[in-house]
Amino acid sequence: MKLNAAILMASFPNTAVAAIDCKRDQHKFAMAVGLTVVLFLLLALQVNGQPRPLKGLVSGQGVPLPGVTIRLYRLPDTVLVQQVTSDPQGAFGFNLEEPFHYQIRFTAVGYQPDVREADARSFTLRVVLKPSVTKLTEVVVSSPPSTISVQQGKLTYNVEQSATAAGSNVLELLRRTPGVNVDQDGNINLKGSPAVNVMLDGRMTYLSGQQLSRLLEGMNAGTVSKIEVMTTPSAQFDAAGNAGIINILSRRTNKAGYALNVSSGVTVSRYLLHAESLNGNIRTGKVNFFGSLGYNYRRRFMQETSTQLSGGSTLLRDGINPNQSRFYSYKGGFDINLSSRQQLGFSYTGTTDDWSKDAAGTLTILNNANQVTSRVLSHDYAKEPFYNNIFNLNYLLKLDTSGKVLSADADYIGYRNFSDGYLNSNSYDPQGNLIGGFQQLNFHQPSIIHIRSFKADLTLPFKTWKYKAGLKYAAVETDNKFRYDSLANGVSTYAPSLSDHFQYHERIAAAYGSVSRKWAGTDLEAGLRAEHTSLDANAIAAGQRNTANYLSWFPSLGITQSLGKEQQLDLSVSRRINRPNYTDLNPVRYYIDKYALYQGNPQLVAETSWLSLLSYTLKDRYIASLSYNRSDHFIGRTATVDPVSQLLTLSTGNFPHRDRLELQIIIPVTLAAFWEVQTTTTFSHTAYPVAQLAGPLTVTKDAVDLFVNQTFRLPAKVTFELQTRYSSPDLNGTYMSRYYFTMDGGFKKSFLNKKLDARLAFADLFHTGWYWGYSLSDTLPYSYKNTPDSRRLSFSLVYHLGGKLTPGKTHRTEEQDRL
Repeated sequence: MKLNAAILMASFPNTAVAAIDCKRDQHKFAMAVGLTVVLFLLLALQVNGQPRPLKGLVSGQGVPLPGVTIRLYRLPDTVLVQQVTSDPQGAFGFNLEEPFHYQIRFTAVGYQPDVREADARSFTLRVVLKPSVTKLTEVVVSSPPSTISVQQGKLTYNVEQSATAAGSNVLELLRRTPGVNVDQDGNINLKGSPAVNVMLDGRMTYLSGQQLSRLLEGMNAGTVSKIEVMTTPSAQFDAAGNAGIINILSRRTNKAGYALNVSSGVTVSRYLLHAESLNGNIRTGKVNFFGSLGYNYRRRFMQETSTQLSGGSTLLRDGINPNQSRFYSYKGGFDINLSSRQQLGFSYTGTTDDWSKDAAGTLTILNNANQVTSRVLSHDYAKEPFYNNIFNLNYLLKLDTSGKVLSADADYIGYRNFSDGYLNSNSYDPQGNLIGGFQQLNFHQPSIIHIRSFKADLTLPFKTWKYKAGLKYAAVETDNKFRYDSLANGVSTYAPSLSDHFQYHERIAAAYGSVSRKWAGTDLEAGLRAEHTSLDANAIAAGQRNTANYLSWFPSLGITQSLGKEQQLDLSVSRRINRPNYTDLNPVRYYIDKYALYQGNPQLVAETSWLSLLSYTLKDRYIASLSYNRSDHFIGRTATVDPVSQLLTLSTGNFPHRDRLELQIIIPVTLAAFWEVQTTTTFSHTAYPVAQLAGPLTVTKDAVDLFVNQTFRLPAKVTFELQTRYSSPDLNGTYMSRYYFTMDGGFKKSFLNKKLDARLAFADLFHTGWYWGYSLSDTLPYSYKNTPDSRRLSFSLVYHLGGKLTPGKTHRTEEQDRL
């Protein structure tokens, strides 16, 4: 939600200074992992495993066909592995690796497409293409892939083609993805809702809220290939995420050999920022070793203002909220082919974020005659290092050569942070005299979270039908013992009314089954997922406990109908669930100033939704889609104020329901040989009830979001990209956000035979990327405006050694999305 940045910052725990020995251990461990990865790479260089070659000849009308486009896809997930063209004699070749099964697609102008299948056996494939029944009426000039594309209902942002990615992190990439909104504190919204799951390489992430935003901020955009947006996922995906799924895909390849990417970038804004990374892998016929090390220094600055009317008084807040982060990331692992049909993989991913903030603000209180009665000067300091360690073990068994596959994943995630800081304040009368003396609250908020999960999936393709089934079990344990101490006259006193011990236990057992079939012009997929949830949220000191034990069913249906060679109609319906984030359940208090705080709500219940989508596609380029989302027990931000003390308490609550209707239109246009424009326009209608003094009132809003991406191919093979985004005022919980406008751009050029990529980019050219809005409820008249240091200039260099990079698989599940 686009709330006051100070309020949103209060919605998530500020962490504390980790012990010096713990930090040293983390840094030593990072160095050890890095050295281990380098050792793996050097050792793997000595391995001389050879993939098995497949050679072929393609002909048509009795003569060899040169220039035929031949694409190799790995089954059953249809991942594009390699693309080649036939030589003047019609010959081509690939290197196939066990234990995979492949699909080979042949396309050529004037000939009908052909599809063949193969595995890692050495043989020669002879293909004869049939002439097309249509005549060539125009000359088609090929061009690089579009930055934004749509295929089979998924919107894809092709990051590798974007010049604006220079100096960016992954969170900034999401800000430039059509349909996705990211507020000033990194909270991700899709279709007007924060109930969205984020995946990395097809695996659900575990983090959400501030933890997820920090992880994505620390990830260099240079490691990302594309971002996919899916609004109606099938039954094989976890049911969590009422708004849909965002899938972030890393750069990868299955080619044998070694690869190493060295990147460095500098960004200039209010501060000088920089990021460096080292990514490498060695892939042989049997084993792929991979590893990476990264460092990202980030600083943010936010100017925050707000106005609150309460009890006949007006409270004016004006402050600055700077923070900084030193983000370290390290990863290592391997994928090994145990046999022609078995693959085993292991990976470790670790992150350390030394995050801190040092905010200051002035609160001015006026009476109903608009006269100043007092001023409060506050200083909010927090140091919050967090450590995230993820271990994954995965196994794949190819049951036969027809695509029958059994896969299994086991994950363990250990998350911990240590939060120490203070909020102090001095109150003054209109003449500047001190009132009541110096006040300070010291806090200590350590948090430890353990997540264990296991899942298994089975794919059974038959001649006319394809069956999928799977099982999953996840266990979550959180422990947060927070303590406040009041400092007065130099004496620190324990504050039991502000302290508590929150414990959360959750178990989710799930099973799903789906079936799909293709007829002439029609594709059908239907599935059913069952999830049993048991939870116990316990605030011990407050005596607030919320337990639940329930079974939920999540059906899904998808139909694709071809309307000829260039038209397609898609219809999909699915039921989803949005379980509360662990932070929103935690009743810990986070003070903004002495008159405002955020507190979690252990009584929250899960939100459920029906999602439906109808889309029309023309020539695989022009898309019009209509979607409807009906949510019950909608989770959103709430606010109350004590009329006597004027204390503002922000929290999270359940609204009875929410309805959202969206129409999205995507139109790509080629204005000239060097100039391409793609517009994504989204019209929406949102309605839900909010609390009013006279009873609930249903608020409605019609809004539009316009995203324009322009690509210019300049001389000397320089690419210039310009992205413009405008969002009209829209509903966001109990708030109405005002308009948002920003313009980003960048230049891209490759040198040294495409071994060196150079990018120069700017962000928020006119410095208009503000976050502002006002409360919709008359129970709390409130408005805010926050101005970040979003205008930036970045320059980055990426140098490639060897082949293309294979970073290894990223294995994630849904529970992290709610940390």
